[in-house]
Amino acid sequence: MSSGTIGALAQQNLMLQTILQLRSQANDLQSQVSTGLKSQQYSGLGPAASQVANLQAAVSHHQDYLDTIGTVQQRIQEQTTALSTIESISQKFSQLLPSGAFNATPSDIQTQAKALLQELNDFLNTSDGSRYLFSGSLTSTAPVNFADLPSPGSLGAAVNGQVPSGYYAGNDTAQKAKIDDNVTVSYGVTADNPAIENIVRVANYLANLPAGSPSSSNPADVAAMDQAATLMTQGVAGLQQIQGTLALQSSQLQVIQENHQNFINLAQTNIESLESVDPATAITQLNQLEISLQASYQTVSTLQQLSLVNYLK
Repeated sequence: MSSGTIGALAQQNLMLQTILQLRSQANDLQSQVSTGLKSQQYSGLGPAASQVANLQAAVSHHQDYLDTIGTVQQRIQEQTTALSTIESISQKFSQLLPSGAFNATPSDIQTQAKALLQELNDFLNTSDGSRYLFSGSLTSTAPVNFADLPSPGSLGAAVNGQVPSGYYAGNDTAQKAKIDDNVTVSYGVTADNPAIENIVRVANYLANLPAGSPSSSNPADVAAMDQAATLMTQGVAGLQQIQGTLALQSSQLQVIQENHQNFINLAQTNIESLESVDPATAITQLNQLEISLQASYQTVSTLQQLSLVNYLK
């Protein structure tokens, strides 16, 4: 084999390596044009790879806080809905007091008080599917059970003590949630709140009145109904204040929620700028590579012909 043949073969090998490199670059550019991304893998991002990885980790971190806040907001909303309903039915019941308690029709006050107690029991035992919302930190324990409430002798004694002397089975440790790196908040309300207790105390007292009472001719009964009316009014007003507190908690959470979302939006914009390519630039580069490839193919073809001619000499 002549030295000319050897030289031509060496040139062919060099050009073939060049073609392989150009094809690889062209494949990368075609992927960039079709996906809009510089690379499907971190390794293809070069120096920006670590920055993208850090930003994605930060996004995940802030998203975890957003998920927690979303859960807390949902629980606050469910508590607010339950308390709003309790306020409504309690307000309606309070209209019977004091004078309506002396009417025997359409149903006696005892029957209506028992019905109110049952509704209170249902709403205060509200669960979000995974925990009771009015039990404090004892989230697996139903907070109330009015079936075992003692028959009261008067309206003077509170009934929100721990079972069995009272109705409350939860505790006074507020639910807490970590919503930022250095921020943990307490939220919600417990079923032994004084406003709720006022309403439960009245309903329990009236539900346990002897048959035929109260009597408008009995001064003690009249005084008791006046006291019941006052306690109900205080209870309803207290429920409104609680709902205002829950609304404030929700607003404060929303501020932090928006901060997390703003960070995520900015980080995702930065990630996109690091990962994305300019389509026009990528298409131009791809066209230039295709021209280079065509030229390389022609060079190889020419070298092959020269090599064959030299070999036949």
